[in-house]
This record gives sequence, structure tokens and C-alpha cells, in this order.
Amino acid sequence: MLISEKINAEFNRQIGHELGNANQYLAIATYFEQDGLFGLAKIYYKQSDEERDHAMKFVKFLIDAGGTAKIPAIAEPKNGFDSAVDAAQLAYDSEVKTTKQIYDLVALATEEKSYIALNFLQWFLSEQLEEVSSAETRLSVIRRAGPSVLMVEAYLAHEGV
Repeated sequence: MLISEKINAEFNRQIGHELGNANQYLAIATYFEQDGLFGLAKIYYKQSDEERDHAMKFVKFLIDAGGTAKIPAIAEPKNGFDSAVDAAQLAYDSEVKTTKQIYDLVALATEEKSYIALNFLQWFLSEQLEEVSSAETRLSVIRRAGPSVLMVEAYLAHEGV
């Protein structure tokens, strides 16, 4: 095995986090679609798919590194939101939390001198920069729109989303 048992266990935990994020984004997308906000729904459906892809990257890495991938139970996501801002804030907070989790994995891989794990995690560091930035931008646009969330839909249509 090219990684330690500790890294294997923490990567399995991250699989659960990524799948939990996928479910949370699915719940957010569903909220927007049920509210007739199809542009926002499309964004969050795509985010859900991306989070599942992130989990799969960890699964494939563990298998390729001779480790053992385990798919954990996933907690129920938050369903139903008070507002579009509430939903977008949760998405932003999730990305900030995920970034901290990736930082913790990088710290562990560094501590254990697991260069193969560090190399793998580099992609996630770049990805989290993009994810947090995008989530923050969406939250800002939705906040500026205030109660006129349809303006966000018009903005997204103009941007080609």
C-alpha cells in the first residue's frame, strides 16, 4: 500500500464529506427548481454532480494506491430554506468547511511525508479556490438582488447559465 492506514481512513472520511456535499447541493437545487428558479437549480444540480465526482476521485485514488475505499453512511441534508440567501449561504459555508477539511488532509500527508497523497491533494487545493470563489460570488449576487430573486435568474440567463 502506498499510503498509511491513517491517510486511508481520513480519505474515506472525506469520501463521506464529498457525498454529503453532493446530497446537500441536490437539496439546494431541488429547492430552487420547486420555486421556479431554474437557472439557480441548474447551477446547484451541476455542483451536486461535481461533489460526487470529487468523492469518486478519492475512491479511485485509494484503490490505485492499494488502500481500501469504504462508502460511509451519509446524513440527511438540510431540505427547505427560508430564502435563496439561506440556501446560497449554506452552499458557501459548505465550501469553506470542505476547504478546511482538504487543508487538514494536506497537513496529515505532509506530516507523514506521503508525497503521493500530497500530489493527489494538489488538485483539490486548486479546486477549492475556485469553489469558494464561485460560491461567494453567487451568494453576493443573490444578496444584492434582495427579494427580487428573479433578477438573479435574468442575470444567469444573460451570462449563459
